[in-house]
Amino acid sequence: MVTSRGCMQLAHALVLVLAMLSPAEGGCRRSSEIECRSGGQCISRDNICNNGRDCSDGSDEDIRLCKLWPPRSDHCRHYPASPFYYAGGCRTAYYLCQNSGRSSDIDSRICKIILQAKLDMKEQDGMNMSSEVISLLNSAVNSTLNHRMPDCPMLYIRVGNDCLSFFSPAKVSWAEARQFCLSIYGDLWHAKDFESYGRLMEYMREAQLTSNYWIGGRYDIDTNAWSWTTDDSAMPLGAPFWSIKYESSCVPRGPPHTDPYSAPPAALPEARCYQAVLSPKQRSPGWCSAMTYEHFYYWSDEMCDEAFSPLCIFTGPTAAPSETEAN
Repeated sequence: MVTSRGCMQLAHALVLVLAMLSPAEGGCRRSSEIECRSGGQCISRDNICNNGRDCSDGSDEDIRLCKLWPPRSDHCRHYPASPFYYAGGCRTAYYLCQNSGRSSDIDSRICKIILQAKLDMKEQDGMNMSSEVISLLNSAVNSTLNHRMPDCPMLYIRVGNDCLSFFSPAKVSWAEARQFCLSIYGDLWHAKDFESYGRLMEYMREAQLTSNYWIGGRYDIDTNAWSWTTDDSAMPLGAPFWSIKYESSCVPRGPPHTDPYSAPPAALPEARCYQAVLSPKQRSPGWCSAMTYEHFYYWSDEMCDEAFSPLCIFTGPTAAPSETEAN
């Protein structure tokens, strides 16, 4: 059984995790300004990556930021405040990010910075968790692994043949969610087979969950496909896995998309158009898979910097079999 000391360690760990997961937002008075990474200094958004150091800490010319920043168009050289040419006009980065139909032309990480109004360029490969937090989380899970009943470790519950953790209190980016799962001997959830997927969907409905959850798929430029992080295998396409989204305009529908390693086939001439579009729509870095309440927990492609909860699957030492398996 779990000791009281183990429970106290777990509570302490969760408090620390939740305290550090609040997203940073800018505090500039003018809507056209953005806050530098440190010092509270505000600069015009037009001065980002313009080869001039306007922030005293240099965050407006961060090499990681400027590598992703869209190129300024020659068509808009007379409009310094709107340097990006899209859809027949000169636009600001803020405009592109605010209009979902054009946001695919700009990296999702740039939009995260623009919309939160602070130059806080975070690494994409993991969460900046302190060693103390990770140690406490590991200890909490270990206390159950070493003294557990025939069930799942602490933080996990039995769903079919899997041990899953629905860590709803945390709202973090996809990379941070994965780091959290790894720290508790798991990984972001991935579909082992159709049965495990069905058990998960059934549980989420019965539990009446309403949070949004990250799962372990993302668009991987190396595989040129939507792939699972566990083994880089391609995620299945189409129904009944992916959600339907709706466009404001009518979109000509192409033949069924069956090859995960290529873009969806183009619509044939005279093809009918529909406002319903099957996810995933995006095929570029910076997009990750989620199960959201809005889409009835069918998979959807979301910007990786959105703030959702981790849905972890236990991958540590083999958990005891369920009662059904034991019998």
